[in-house]
Amino acid sequence: IQPLLGFFNLTDAETYTAARSYTLITCGLILFSYLNLTLTGLSTAQGDSRTPLLANFIGLAGNMILDPLLILGIGPFPRLEVAGAAIATVSSQILVFVVMVMRIRHSRLEPNVLQHLNLLSVFPKEYYKHIFRIGFPTAIQGSIYCFISMILTRMVSGYGAAAIATQRVGGQIESVSWNTADGFASALNAFIAQNYGARKKDRIRKGYSLSFRVLTIWGLFVTAAFVFLPEPIARLFFHEKEALDTAVNYLIIIGFSEVFMSIELMTVGALSGLGRTRLSSTISVILTGSRIPLALILTHAGMGLNGVWWALTISSIVKGIVFTLTFRHISRRLPEKV
Repeated sequence: IQPLLGFFNLTDAETYTAARSYTLITCGLILFSYLNLTLTGLSTAQGDSRTPLLANFIGLAGNMILDPLLILGIGPFPRLEVAGAAIATVSSQILVFVVMVMRIRHSRLEPNVLQHLNLLSVFPKEYYKHIFRIGFPTAIQGSIYCFISMILTRMVSGYGAAAIATQRVGGQIESVSWNTADGFASALNAFIAQNYGARKKDRIRKGYSLSFRVLTIWGLFVTAAFVFLPEPIARLFFHEKEALDTAVNYLIIIGFSEVFMSIELMTVGALSGLGRTRLSSTISVILTGSRIPLALILTHAGMGLNGVWWALTISSIVKGIVFTLTFRHISRRLPEKV
């Protein structure tokens, strides 16, 4: 923990202690995050997208409720501040896992391979090769994305505890967009993969177009909320003037990218359904990596902390456009008989 936190240049003792507590709690129980992602993918692949949607919605609602209760110590809850945010996050992940397991055990879906799954089974080597070929680029993409986020967080930490808190809580608020987009991405992944194998090109296009329209409407709704109602939203989590002002700026700036970010995540799922995980990872790594030099340019151009937020927004807008054009180009080139 100490070398990791040292990377973020946390010289203030209070900030270091808070970061250490948060990291110990969230990383110590990160297993539930992995299990939730695995169960979500398996459920969606067999046509059950309701279970992940319900579970993640309940978890998101639980996180939004627990955050202010545990951070601020409202009512009978103790004021735990940063540790409270970590406990809220882990608790919501555990809640998602419990809901998914209960739904799977009592599901009437036939056939439901998860109800009779033997985790200790030995599978042919070919299975592992195919999983590795498709999953490895995505895994590398996720690892590089985390490294990029760490660098950006180190830049944000230079602006004080209020900036770090805004980035953390702001990400939770923004999850109303990316959790929804992730759900559509998982569903679209399975839908497109099934129709790709069934040689139904028209259904691939229609499925993507429908998801595109739905997420565009939802993204515009979130954008309107962030841009026009940033202060009421920020006041749910912050009370100090410095933190409140920082959070308001974050929500307004990041709000402009919600539609594009949602479309990006959904399109990554669509391309993965076509087996183009390597292409998705390449585009994502290059454009996400551009956030670092862009943030440096904008912060040194006099924008300060807002330069980091604009770097996130601009890169998300570009990624949304590039991924959409990429999918449309690939879908047009699919032969009528796939």
